[in-house]
Amino acid sequence: MKAASLVEPGRIEVGDVPSPTPGQGEVRIAVVGVGLCGSDLSVFRGAWDAPAYPWIMGHEAFGTIESVGSGVPATRLGETVVIEPNIVCGSCGPCRRGRTSACTQRQSVGMNRPGSLAEQVVVPTQHAWTVTTGSPKDLVCLEPMTVIETAIRRLRVPVPGAALVVGVGAQGLLACLALQRHGAAVVVADVNPERTAFAVGLGAAALEDVDTERRFDLVVDTAGTPPAVELAVDRAEIGGTIIELSLDGRPFELTARSLVRRQLTIQGSLTYDHPQDFAGTVARLDDGSVRPGRVVTDEFSLDDAQRAFERAPSAPGKTWIRVSSDLPVGRG
Repeated sequence: MKAASLVEPGRIEVGDVPSPTPGQGEVRIAVVGVGLCGSDLSVFRGAWDAPAYPWIMGHEAFGTIESVGSGVPATRLGETVVIEPNIVCGSCGPCRRGRTSACTQRQSVGMNRPGSLAEQVVVPTQHAWTVTTGSPKDLVCLEPMTVIETAIRRLRVPVPGAALVVGVGAQGLLACLALQRHGAAVVVADVNPERTAFAVGLGAAALEDVDTERRFDLVVDTAGTPPAVELAVDRAEIGGTIIELSLDGRPFELTARSLVRRQLTIQGSLTYDHPQDFAGTVARLDDGSVRPGRVVTDEFSLDDAQRAFERAPSAPGKTWIRVSSDLPVGRG
């Protein structure tokens, strides 16, 4: 099969690699499309180490089940599916408590398990979610949309009438859509004016266009840079909540005094919990209440994966790679 492999930080080569064989309880998916996210870009540029080189990346994937392993009913053949890429053990302490996002044995497609930027990928059958509607752009956004919807589910307070989103890359744009679905008026802040303008086109308002002293009961930070986190803290209302979604490792300025006097809640949210969170997003896609593909702006072919990774950091919206032209019926 053809695959896009990272051969060293910053360099991808497309070529033939062995096809995977599904084992017991697994399915093999003919990949149609893969979205790119910040985690992929971190591995691409070498900020996060790949397990080995060459390495197949990519995890926000959808396609069609073309082969099943033992124990999987043949009726699954031909289903259009979206991959839930964080594969959990179900038996460790966090899993038993329902917090599978903290699974101690977690395997992640494209991170420590071969990725989906290939013509075929194998995953456990329970991590291949059948979808009955949605465009290709919707399907490549379903996994990151689940990340956002889970963060909102974990809130200990109702979604307020207005919220600030700091950083409107792909994840921030999806946060805008999710918060709007929950009834919030969204204000955005980003250092990239093109991205800010795109978010405004989705119904948000730019922070510089609202009251300069305004603070928010809910702030969602997807950027994670020290200035972004400090802006989030500064713009949080007294008693407000900050959701932190970034995995940036740099320290930022925050004192106990400001945290206490402002009575802030800072809540980190990592991925989602299996199976309920992915199931919820699939259901919302199927009933039409979410259409996350609105944030997609850039499309590339598998052969052009190198340029896709180079372009994605500056794209106004989300980037995806079309692996196959054989789209499932009705999803052109």
